[in-house]
Amino acid sequence: MKKNIKFILITLLLVAILSVALVGCAKKPNLTGGMPEATTYNNNSLVVTQGDYVYFVNGKISVDDIATKKDNKYGNVVKSAIYRAKKDGSDVQVLVPQVAMDSNNSNGITVIGKYLYFTSPSTATGKDGSLLKTNTDFYRVEITGKNLKKLTTLEGNTNQYKFTEEGLIYLESSNLIHLSYKGKKTTIAESVSNSYFPVTTTVKPGETDPTMAVYFTESPEENDGDPYNVIKCVTASGEVKEILSGKDGAFNYSIKSVEREGDTANPATEATIYYEKTEYDNGQNTNLGLFGFKVNKEFAKSADEKQFANSGATVRYISYDEGLYVFADNEMYIPVIENGIAKKGDKVYSLRKSDTTSVAATDIFTIRQEGDKKAMYFFDSNSLLKVEFNDDGTLGLAEELIEANIVTDYVKPILDGDKFYYINSAYYNYMYVVDFSAEDVKHTLFGTRTDADKTAYIQYVKGLDEDNRADHDALIKEDLPATDFE
Repeated sequence: MKKNIKFILITLLLVAILSVALVGCAKKPNLTGGMPEATTYNNNSLVVTQGDYVYFVNGKISVDDIATKKDNKYGNVVKSAIYRAKKDGSDVQVLVPQVAMDSNNSNGITVIGKYLYFTSPSTATGKDGSLLKTNTDFYRVEITGKNLKKLTTLEGNTNQYKFTEEGLIYLESSNLIHLSYKGKKTTIAESVSNSYFPVTTTVKPGETDPTMAVYFTESPEENDGDPYNVIKCVTASGEVKEILSGKDGAFNYSIKSVEREGDTANPATEATIYYEKTEYDNGQNTNLGLFGFKVNKEFAKSADEKQFANSGATVRYISYDEGLYVFADNEMYIPVIENGIAKKGDKVYSLRKSDTTSVAATDIFTIRQEGDKKAMYFFDSNSLLKVEFNDDGTLGLAEELIEANIVTDYVKPILDGDKFYYINSAYYNYMYVVDFSAEDVKHTLFGTRTDADKTAYIQYVKGLDEDNRADHDALIKEDLPATDFE
């Protein structure tokens, strides 16, 4: 009998020890499924789709929310961690239980083939024991959640960088660096003052895309002080290619943008490089305006240089063939070039919302073709509106799609077909989705809440009177047990 008691006590002790061990060691995700061979859409955002799956950042926190190491310890994180779900929002699973963010609000997560790439605030500590959370760690992980690898750490959290299929390209102390995923680090150029990191939104594994590179200008050492420079790029593999030299015309280039050409449903086979061009003549530098030309996926010129706008213009790019929009005096128009000067074209769109306010270029979320018309989506504070382009060169009446609560000062929302994904500031800064094509438009949580936020949300709804609760439930669809509201 004593032996049996002893055995039971030992067993209970082992269970207790194992329980403590399991609490201390977070289980690493090991997801099944995934479609690594599929084309990826909306890269460098908070919501990336690949095949039947959506990879997304589960809400927003700030660097200030990370007070100790445990706030960004792998396995502890729910809010702002990386999750995977089916496109209908079902089968939500954690992929990386770690904070995915930096303070550069133009950057999100990237999926290429079988890997997902992201950044996270550093959990290293300084000599004084302080948390170096304003530094940034760069990671790669398989889309199953396995084999998480830290690639490098950079000082600061507003770094310029680009994840490619073969390496990470970034600026560090004005030096342009290529870091191969195999570990080789190469300095491409030093003291870089002009560079552009394109966003490669659509990626098909194994296909070359001219936006899958970083473009920069360089003044050759052998130019003996002549006022010209050269546009170059560093590719995904770390190869440097010369794109355009200003030597013959004493031209100096300043890159303004690199924009993909063609259907966004497919990887880009061409891209247009836009730059301001300055000519040196008899001791004078003259800015000739905004120019551009197309390159193909071999990074060779595929369409000649042409002028698009005057120097210093506020613009929004359309395409090499169609041109671009210029914003000036509360108007938007596609310019025509006459003797090197850009002037208003035939269609001039008024951007006035009222006698005193207008839509600014920075308010515009996207302009896209919908059927036989173009539509412009823009933000008004934290609401979303849509307006169609009329054939006579005017804009129609704006329709308010979402009244409020869109977070617009972070990584921008995503409009994927008719689905709009955004961070909802009214309900604890989580990811929400709304389908504009549905008859009964509902704003639905896309992901999962922390237990604390879920409890707070329930208490909030409980505190509403019957009428307001009904209005609330009509606006926000949640899968919460009915008993929680009794």
